[in-house]
Amino acid sequence: MVAQLTAEVVGADTEPGGVDRWHPLARMAFRFGFVFVGLGMAGVWLATALFRSLGVSQESVTELGTWTALHPLTDWVGSQVFGTVVDFTPTGSGDTAAQWVSVFTWLLVAIAVTGVWSVLDRRRGDYARLYGWFRLLLRAALVSALLLYGMVKLLPSQMSMILQRLVEPFGDMSPMSVLWAQTSLSEPYEIALGAAEVTAALLLVLPVTAGLGAVLAFIVTLQVALLNLTFDVPVKIFSLQLLILAVVLATPDIGRTVRALIGRTVPARVPELRFGSRRGNRIMLAAQLIFGGWLLFTAISEGYDGWQTYGSARPQSPLYGIWNVTEYTVAGQQVPALVDFRDGSHGGLPNASDRLRRIIFDIPTAVTAQRMDDSLLAFPAEIDTDRRTITIAQDSARTFASLNYEQPQPNQLILDGSLAGRPIHMRLTLVPLDHFPAVSRGFHWVQATPYMR
Repeated sequence: MVAQLTAEVVGADTEPGGVDRWHPLARMAFRFGFVFVGLGMAGVWLATALFRSLGVSQESVTELGTWTALHPLTDWVGSQVFGTVVDFTPTGSGDTAAQWVSVFTWLLVAIAVTGVWSVLDRRRGDYARLYGWFRLLLRAALVSALLLYGMVKLLPSQMSMILQRLVEPFGDMSPMSVLWAQTSLSEPYEIALGAAEVTAALLLVLPVTAGLGAVLAFIVTLQVALLNLTFDVPVKIFSLQLLILAVVLATPDIGRTVRALIGRTVPARVPELRFGSRRGNRIMLAAQLIFGGWLLFTAISEGYDGWQTYGSARPQSPLYGIWNVTEYTVAGQQVPALVDFRDGSHGGLPNASDRLRRIIFDIPTAVTAQRMDDSLLAFPAEIDTDRRTITIAQDSARTFASLNYEQPQPNQLILDGSLAGRPIHMRLTLVPLDHFPAVSRGFHWVQATPYMR
């Protein structure tokens, strides 16, 4: 236990009756950790996770996140300390300025509360009982996070294969896209990552296996934090927080593991939180099992929905595939496929005369166009298989392209209609996916030479 280890390092007094009295520094460290780590990290995440698991609307979850970020105190800290306006509008990133200012605000609050708590509660000799509840809170938060993020890998949806990655120049991809692409190319690898996270979470549910679960959680969260830091994934704050939770939980058990490996005797693990009666202990164990089962159920439900909606089991476009544009005609005039073609696009939207190199149909509700300079543009789209039409939207109110399609052969496609207000005709040829070594190479036990190309 962290507090016990701290007490061993800095020393501990023994009160009459043989009760160990924590060293003042150990007591102060616990007070700070309880507020900053227990409430500011584990408590905030657990409250958010419970709201989500109960089906609360996203607006309510967002509002809860604003208040758990210590609004409006965070706003004041942002303006007075950092000279910035804190904006809590969700962006999909967990590393916004608002998030960093919130962490700093929690740090200031934890320091202030520690000082007041130390003065008001200076006569207390230890926090052994509260320490047990503290570790239980950390376990619950870590179980919730690992089940959620593990399940979306176990049922591959966090990193799912996107066709455009096969034709997008490597240098044009961000580090995060590179990480997502290389992980999605091997579903067994992604599933293994998820299995490790889910296993750690399930081990953390039961007190008897919580030590092993904490050690595995430390290994898993360390890897996730390193990947987020080295591939610029905007979940750095949260992944580091999970690593801190795992470190606090695993520290005593890592020591026990090391002692066992070097041949020393290791006593039986004592649960952090015990009640005076057998019935109380049984009720507590049952509560942990029910809570863990509920989190597992909600994680499976959410993971399955994600797998079916945007994961590897998501619906595919009726024209699924990567199509090379072999003929491109605008108003009856052919546009040559010149690699150094100078497009005349405005505002990121191509003109009809901008020669397209490829069109990619992946999910049913979108289409991606690749121009001659290999840049990619994605648009919302609707494909009507009965009328054999493709409608590409510029935005919610305007149509960018309206096309009719024919498919004389499974690997051939003809598009006719209007694009950017001008008549257009295209012929396309389907690129077999096994044309790409990233897809077709597969696994080989025996290799005469390294296959790197």
